[in-house]
Amino acid sequence: MKHKYTMSIEQEEARRNHIYLLFGLSDAGSMKVALSRVGSRHLIRVLSFNETFSAGPLCKLHNDQGCHARELWFQERFPDQGYHLNPQHKLGAMVQTLKEIPEDKKITIWCGDNSHDQTGLRFALFVLSERKQPIYVINPIEAYEELPGIVEPFSIGLSPQSLGQLPNEAVQAIIKNTENTEPLTSAQRKQYELEWQEISNTEDMLRVWSNGQLTNVPETYYDEDILSLILQLQKNEEGDHFVNAGLIVGAIFGQWNLFISTSCIEYRFWRLISEEKLLFKGIPYAMHLYALRVP
Repeated sequence: MKHKYTMSIEQEEARRNHIYLLFGLSDAGSMKVALSRVGSRHLIRVLSFNETFSAGPLCKLHNDQGCHARELWFQERFPDQGYHLNPQHKLGAMVQTLKEIPEDKKITIWCGDNSHDQTGLRFALFVLSERKQPIYVINPIEAYEELPGIVEPFSIGLSPQSLGQLPNEAVQAIIKNTENTEPLTSAQRKQYELEWQEISNTEDMLRVWSNGQLTNVPETYYDEDILSLILQLQKNEEGDHFVNAGLIVGAIFGQWNLFISTSCIEYRFWRLISEEKLLFKGIPYAMHLYALRVP
């Protein structure tokens, strides 16, 4: 029985002649649900990174040296982030998986309007630079905006920036509407590879996506905006005017729609505290247990 089960898995994989590559487990989950509902799940293999490409070092990520340096950078700043969870989706494993995709498999990369996806896109195309099969890139946000009768998914008015923020019905429609997408030309692929080499050779540890451009910025990039937001929030607090850290993080993501982790924001809190730009009270165990204010 065990042998038959193993063979059935292999046969199922052989039927999947199309690879969908995404850059987050949440996006991948949404895609799998959509594929199941349109009846294509058995034909398409969904692969996904579990990374924060919008932050951290990018140099030499295609080899063990670069992966190790990046892992150390995150562990030093965010030791509780669970960097080792889902190891099959981490950099080293995913690089190997991409390199082992058979040449007869079609590859589609789904990339939204955010620094995380856009950085991941360039890295993936660099890893796949020697592959001969066609590679397609679909921006689900652009495709969503072209759907007839779209409904804004956010009541607070923020525009979607990733596939995971779209209604699943919209993802299903996008899958059907983009079946005839043209593959990247060799010139386009080369341009993305060159852009990867440029952004990966920098000392700046954050990326932002603005006006169709991916830019490296220093870790301190959001600090002044964070301080301004806290100053605004503390005006509404009575007594000592301290604001719960969890409330601040909620406001940051609610107003700015950032594509960096909560751990990155909390790390900046503690850097600003160490620089005496923020005051702190409470228990530094979890964000709901401490509060901050601008002196």
